Amino acid sequence: MKIAQQHQVTTKQPVGLYVLFFTELWERYGFYTVQTLLVLFLIKSFLLTDKQAYSLFGAFGALIYATPVIGGYLADKFLGFRHAIFFGGFLFVLGYAGLALLDHTHWFYISLAFLICGNGFFKSCVSSLLGKLYQKNDIRRESGFTLFYMGINVGSFSASIFGAWVAQKYGWNYAFGIATIGMIIGVSTLTLGQHYLEGQGFAPCKKSLNQTKILGFSIKHLIYFATIVSIAVMSILLQYPDIITIAMVVFGIGVIAYLLYTTVKLEKHQLNRMIALILMLLFSVAFWALYYQTFTSTTLFIDRVVNRNMFHWTIPTAMFQAINPFVIILMSPLLSWIWLKLAKKNANPSAPMKFALGILFLGLGFLVMTFAIAITPHDAKIPWLWMFFIFFIQTIGELFLSPVGLAMITVLAPPRLTGMLMGVWFLTLGAATSIAGRIATFAAIPQNMTDPSQIEQVYSHVFLKFGISAVIIAALLMLLTPWIKKLAQ
Repeated sequence: MKIAQQHQVTTKQPVGLYVLFFTELWERYGFYTVQTLLVLFLIKSFLLTDKQAYSLFGAFGALIYATPVIGGYLADKFLGFRHAIFFGGFLFVLGYAGLALLDHTHWFYISLAFLICGNGFFKSCVSSLLGKLYQKNDIRRESGFTLFYMGINVGSFSASIFGAWVAQKYGWNYAFGIATIGMIIGVSTLTLGQHYLEGQGFAPCKKSLNQTKILGFSIKHLIYFATIVSIAVMSILLQYPDIITIAMVVFGIGVIAYLLYTTVKLEKHQLNRMIALILMLLFSVAFWALYYQTFTSTTLFIDRVVNRNMFHWTIPTAMFQAINPFVIILMSPLLSWIWLKLAKKNANPSAPMKFALGILFLGLGFLVMTFAIAITPHDAKIPWLWMFFIFFIQTIGELFLSPVGLAMITVLAPPRLTGMLMGVWFLTLGAATSIAGRIATFAAIPQNMTDPSQIEQVYSHVFLKFGISAVIIAALLMLLTPWIKKLAQ
């Protein structure tokens, strides 16, 4: 009987995984509606140039991924994961509603600021709360996070297909309005299913959260007030992307300094694990900076250079973003099963090796893109099937890195810093998005360039550089893998 119970514990996923799966699914639907449409919206509705659109995308992405560091810290110390998720969800609803209902340029920036702060409280806390449902050495962890990652991409796929179709047929406002409804469903899912979370995610000390006074205000109310001020400040900063880039550098240095200060106090075993974690985070920045070309230079490449005609229908440019989540939904259960089987045989590749392979696949995708341009006649556009193959290769790379990275943090991070370090993971995405916006400008097409063959050559030259860079970075990480594995033990 005991053996049977033990077997059940080691193979069956906790019910709380599925609650968080659907909560995250609906939040990601709204997020990827904005992520998928933003550059096209800025160019076709706001009439920005390539460089201006890339810069604003990079600034928005930098902030939306940087704020989970602060949100994770506040959840660790004061709010608890559950309260932070509900507060973040409320801010998300206001942000999406603002995009749907308010057309004025200034309100557009305020709506983006609501989304940035909402993501700060929501994003890292959902992943951290999921990690709390597993024991430290639970072999189900990577498998569970891979399934969770599939939920993220069900939301992404739905946004890329349905959101793109609604935006094209009915207008941008309707697409953002449906994102608002989706976020309300996501928060409701967590509300109804929170009793399956095994008592995890509450505030460290509810009494101090509500009763400890600073200048006559409780900590909870001070956090609310600081969030409102942050929204106002960010709505202004978004109009000056260069300032955000500088601020990201300063903020990143500050976070690294705090991590180093905290790390030196740890015992040697935990110190080595933190060093391994920081190294992996640095390599992840390189991956995401190139990966996020999907939403910038690659999006406009598809719009301008790819033949999007299928029979008598022209595929909307934004709908190509559905290929990535479709492949993730298709492949996640298979990879989840493979990691679980390999773990039982003690043959599962290490996290650093999976990271290296992920970066390698990403680079191969860019090289295939360059090859497709080279073999296509100058008087013809690239067949759309090439993009399906390219996104398939790069998505396999993402599956080797992203869910593994989330699981890695919940294993290597000290328990009292899990929320913050999950936020640091998203800070690396913010830094990468800022870099992505910058390097995408190498592929910016001048407004006076109209010759299709010249446009193709610009993209070919830049994508070749991206591909070679990724292959070199992957090779370097493979060389460092034995040392990083030793540190992480």
